[in-house]
Amino acid sequence: RHIIKVKQTASYMISKSSSTLLFSFISAAVGLDCTGNDALLQVKYNITEDVWNNTRPSNIYALPFLLLQDNEQQQQRTEYGNFTDLVDFEKCLPRDECSTVVVAGLPTSTYDLLFDGEHVEIGAEFYYEEKNPVTSTEVGTCIKHPPTCQDTEALVEVQFWSGQFSYRNNEFRIEDKHGDTILNVGSTSREYSSVIYSLNSTYACVARQNSCYTFLIGSGFEWNQGYSLPAYSLFFDGSLVHTNVSFQFDSAQFGDSCQPLCNQDNESLVELFLYDDDQFDFEYKWELKLLADDSSTPFASGEVSIGLNKSPLYHKTMCTPKQSCSSFLISAPAASGLNMPIYSLATDDTIYREIQWYPGWNSETPNNQTTIMGSCTVNGLCDEQTQDLFDLQLRTPEEFKFWDGRSSDKIPYDNITWNFDYSDDETRVPPISRSDALLSASQYISTVYKTGSSYRTIECIPKSKGNCDYSFNMTADSAVESYAVKKNGVQLVNTQGVEGLIWKNHDSFMTKLLMTPFGQSCSPPNPSKRGLSAGSIAGIVIACLLVLCLLIGVIIMCLKRRRREERQNQRDEEDPLRETLL
Repeated sequence: RHIIKVKQTASYMISKSSSTLLFSFISAAVGLDCTGNDALLQVKYNITEDVWNNTRPSNIYALPFLLLQDNEQQQQRTEYGNFTDLVDFEKCLPRDECSTVVVAGLPTSTYDLLFDGEHVEIGAEFYYEEKNPVTSTEVGTCIKHPPTCQDTEALVEVQFWSGQFSYRNNEFRIEDKHGDTILNVGSTSREYSSVIYSLNSTYACVARQNSCYTFLIGSGFEWNQGYSLPAYSLFFDGSLVHTNVSFQFDSAQFGDSCQPLCNQDNESLVELFLYDDDQFDFEYKWELKLLADDSSTPFASGEVSIGLNKSPLYHKTMCTPKQSCSSFLISAPAASGLNMPIYSLATDDTIYREIQWYPGWNSETPNNQTTIMGSCTVNGLCDEQTQDLFDLQLRTPEEFKFWDGRSSDKIPYDNITWNFDYSDDETRVPPISRSDALLSASQYISTVYKTGSSYRTIECIPKSKGNCDYSFNMTADSAVESYAVKKNGVQLVNTQGVEGLIWKNHDSFMTKLLMTPFGQSCSPPNPSKRGLSAGSIAGIVIACLLVLCLLIGVIIMCLKRRRREERQNQRDEEDPLRETLL
């Protein structure tokens, strides 16, 4: 083979067996003469420097790159840090094997793929960074092995893109209208490789007519930052049904006979997701109660079996009477202390809780957790003599941008920070620790917030003894489009801008807060009801130090006086004349 080198750029080779990055080089070449069973792959770029500059993302780490993957899933990657690095690429590849060409960070209109002299249509396209996609195209002899469906059947295809993450802990499945699983791929099936930047497709033949199918997917963690995030696309009978990037939980219905899960006139849809890939066998138990119902029998209940060779993804939908108030209780085995399930709970697209839960880890994390949902009133939910009803409703913006300008449809949970607690002193200092607050945002959402979505928190809290014992505090820069705080069904409107301490990113700091007093009027309460303020504590410490210093000084003076007396007595004993004269 005759190779003429034009430019040499740094790249990486990724070994599937060891997952170790080995430094190597890929030669960008022209004039290759492929022989034998090899065919020439060409990647031709037609981009100007102006287009290059105008399409660079704000994330400087999301460099464009070209990646080749062979049958053995060995990968070679070339990164383009500058416009001058971007030169046409050629390589001889086996004609009778399947190779994958991945191009990331460039507009699809700025490059062409040719194999064995023939133009190749660019394949699947997924999110890479906010301006440009990543594409995955197969060349050579590639056999996907999709099933041959009968005339009455339609082909379902799920494309899963691993992104830049090699560890895959998620699962998806498709159920028919009876709840039977017809396709399942994920942590238990181990059908997918752990290679980064790889595309995997899964197929099934299903009835085309008079059918309704539900696609479910869940993950053990949420990818909310970075670039080239995991993604999936769902196709039914050749048409794209649904796609998503950086998912925690997601679902989609498709088919020609799908109907709303609940009667939209008089019912509300309650949806529960749970993900736990623990390998030890145990069960979570849950129950849903209607609080207006005097019956002790739960409206619905169930068990979630976890363990080896069991699906980590659990999903349940329930229809409750509209305008009802309900209580959802989930419990873990006693003294488990090792489980870290993620679960999500929503009613009619309003999310009430989505957290990674740590049941039984310590005294502050009990083995059960209760979530209140729906249309609740103080007399129907709380003890009116001793409790008030706290109700927070917030809406996230339709668009969110990170500090560096990157757009995202997910908002990291610590970009919305609030707590509800005692108002300690004149500076409106909320508690320093999240665990000290009566209520805080991270108790309800600890994964991510979705843009353009509704969230709600309902709790019964002890009645305050004054007009301003409690306050709701939200950081002024929280990524919230709107929010409303209600007390016993009445919206509070006297929100004030203050400076105060808030807990965020595992630390407390002074920042601008939006403080809403939980009462009709507001005057600073006596801080001794909760404890001493920071100023009082500092004063006491200083006073104690002064007393201690004074005590030490007295002791030193007494010791010195005693030593003088002892020395004087010793001299008297040694000088008898002195004693005679005296």
